[in-house]
Amino acid sequence: MLKIITNQFGTKGFIVGGSFITDPYHSEDWNTEVDPIEYYGLTEDQLIQFIHLKPKPTEPEPKYEDLVKNLKGMKFFIVRWSGDKSSPCSHTVDDPIKFFNDTCYGDDVVKDLQDIEVGEKYQVDEMMQDIEILRYK
Repeated sequence: MLKIITNQFGTKGFIVGGSFITDPYHSEDWNTEVDPIEYYGLTEDQLIQFIHLKPKPTEPEPKYEDLVKNLKGMKFFIVRWSGDKSSPCSHTVDDPIKFFNDTCYGDDVVKDLQDIEVGEKYQVDEMMQDIEILRYK
């Protein structure tokens, strides 16, 4: 069983393989999140001292198709200035679900489009492309 100690700076931790571990929820190299009971062999009582370090559970990211569904009823005008052989071109998008399912713009773009107001422009931030999207009524 590991012994919880306090170093000269007042930080609680324990020694594993010569390293002073201050966050039992990560591996020694900090690259991997771990279960401290299985990985280090700590007890529930020992973990109470580190409860403030316990990672919050991450919410699963929605799928692109689900994000696109949130655009239902919105209309967009998309202008592509450069970046591919079809530029410059423009698209009037009356059915965003069909358009964004056929033409993938990335999760971050679709999330941002949910929040823009009518008349507001959105600049797509992608290398080698200059794409501007306007929401209209």
